[in-house]
Amino acid sequence: MRNRLWGDFMTANNPFFEKKFACPVCKTNFTSLAVRSSRVYVERKESDLHVIYRGVSPLHYSIIVCPACYYAASNNGFSQEINPILLEKLIQALYQLRPEPAIEYNQERDLEKALGSFKLAIRSGQLKQVRAGELAGLFLGAAWVAREAQNQELENVYLKEALTHYLEAYNKDFQSIGNMSDVQATYLIGELYRRNGDSKEAVNWFNKVIVHKYIKKYPQIEKLTREQWALAREQAQLQPVSEGATVQPAVQLEERPENNTHTAPASNANKIASPQRRPSMQMPAHLYADQIDWLTRIVNNGYNSTKTLVSKEQVLRALLDAVIKNLDKNLPEQFSNEEELKALFGELLTRT
Repeated sequence: MRNRLWGDFMTANNPFFEKKFACPVCKTNFTSLAVRSSRVYVERKESDLHVIYRGVSPLHYSIIVCPACYYAASNNGFSQEINPILLEKLIQALYQLRPEPAIEYNQERDLEKALGSFKLAIRSGQLKQVRAGELAGLFLGAAWVAREAQNQELENVYLKEALTHYLEAYNKDFQSIGNMSDVQATYLIGELYRRNGDSKEAVNWFNKVIVHKYIKKYPQIEKLTREQWALAREQAQLQPVSEGATVQPAVQLEERPENNTHTAPASNANKIASPQRRPSMQMPAHLYADQIDWLTRIVNNGYNSTKTLVSKEQVLRALLDAVIKNLDKNLPEQFSNEEELKALFGELLTRT
């Protein structure tokens, strides 16, 4: 009884358990360590979605490595069948990549072994010709481990590769970007641009996130986008402008948190000068879903044409100013509900 209780105690305090795998390349059966979900403690998250754990990190054990042929892939995709046409080429390439002396990846891993597992998975993925989104995730994971190992040079190499492959996946085959939504993928690409030193392009991608019609479904991403947008904008202003390059005017996020928008961009010689600032007041208003969609289409049309963001709030103000200017003192009078008022506005605007 005492021995059984001691065994139960040791099991409960062991952060690992063993999972069985069968290698799809050499057919070897083996076990690999995995981290118990009950022993996963999140300490914080970084702006490129890297999770910092207290204690054992599941990231370090997310790649499964066959101890016989060193084929490697993510936990979820390791056992997937491999195209027979590619299998022979994969076997030959893996044989040439076998480390000497042999490295044990299926027990506890330090940072060096964790990074080595990602390197093997990247090479295996390239040989299998996996989709760009899958490779992007492997490069990003490798960059995270390199960061934990304080190897900035290697981290930068992997971050650049991650951005390249995420862009390819986004532009050609969006379905291949793991479990990320369009909002999440767009944000991540923007953040990878910023971390790769291209803050101006990062601002453009963050702008796309802010005007996305589904942004409110992802409050954490919206918060991150606002924070990283402000940081990228500051960094972009410090970046040197190459000769002949055209710099988009900076845009500014609204200070009020309830507005998912930007203030007007700085004017230039080719645009109508901005009017003098008028005092503003806050007025809560409920709009219909189709009205918000219409405003969003206008915002997107403007951004696609000029790469400058005009918020839905600004669109509404511009619309009101145009109506006020055209109607002047010819205001509707005989109405008792919204529908009657809408019809009167239609008649009055048709006459102008």
